[in-house]
Amino acid sequence: MNCIEIIGNGIYLPKREVLNSEFNEKFKLDSDWIYKRTGIEKRYYVEKETIENIAVKASLEAIKNSKIDKENIDIIVVATTSTEKIMPGISFEIQKRLDIKKCMCLDVLAGCSGYINAFDIVRKYIALGEAKTGLVIGVEEISKYLDYEDINTAILLGDGAGATIIQKTEEKKIYSQYIESIAQDGDILTCHNNEKLYMDGKKIYKYGITKTVENIEKLLEKTNEKLDNIKYIVPHQSNIRILENMAKRLNISFDKMYTNLKNVGNTFCASIPIALNEMYEKNLLKKGDKIILIGYGGGLNLGSILIEI
Repeated sequence: MNCIEIIGNGIYLPKREVLNSEFNEKFKLDSDWIYKRTGIEKRYYVEKETIENIAVKASLEAIKNSKIDKENIDIIVVATTSTEKIMPGISFEIQKRLDIKKCMCLDVLAGCSGYINAFDIVRKYIALGEAKTGLVIGVEEISKYLDYEDINTAILLGDGAGATIIQKTEEKKIYSQYIESIAQDGDILTCHNNEKLYMDGKKIYKYGITKTVENIEKLLEKTNEKLDNIKYIVPHQSNIRILENMAKRLNISFDKMYTNLKNVGNTFCASIPIALNEMYEKNLLKKGDKIILIGYGGGLNLGSILIEI
């Protein structure tokens, strides 16, 4: 049997809390302007820490919560869009700092939805019998790539790390994915080395409310599953208006769309694992629940996973 389960989660948010008031003053905005348009009240920025540091802290929390020996981790896959160097990758640094003697390491550069790719890669290694336990991390230090004169991106994005430990299980649990790329439109969200992030807001909005819904519908068709049987959709935390429109187009209550944008902002690859960790902490998920993780963003990259808790 090639089934997996999530056995532990962890997050780390930097110490610097950035409230909307900082941007209200800079851009001369009304006090509720940002919240009404994005659903965000605050986000976090890294100051003196490195991206490896925050990834390790999230990983340590996930290991603690999963109650496993770190030496049991067979594979580490990191998703990010803000790596600071070509090599060694962040995953290798995590192996080194956790002092795991033997495991596979891999970094994934697949845009904002890279966590979905990373999760599915680890699952495939487990399904092939090449691994039993994997550490999946989404981590971002996107604040260093922000153009603070660009109101469209500066008010949205923040830093953070989320980690998930998944493991082979002998229980029969549903797992399926639908991952696709739309490289022809990749220029609407880009970031080159030593340059600022660029986003075409209108095109990203259209992409976020159409292609994501189509992707989820394809996943449900592939699995012969009904949306009524899905307890939560856990989306990339992009913008509240995108998430509201996704729910509307899927014809579901917004309560079914888990969001934590208000207190964290858009953390790119870290957004889904941070949200997952919160859901476990709030006891929103129980054994047997079916959820859909949906990531979308730069690349353009798009992917959804249906997993049974």
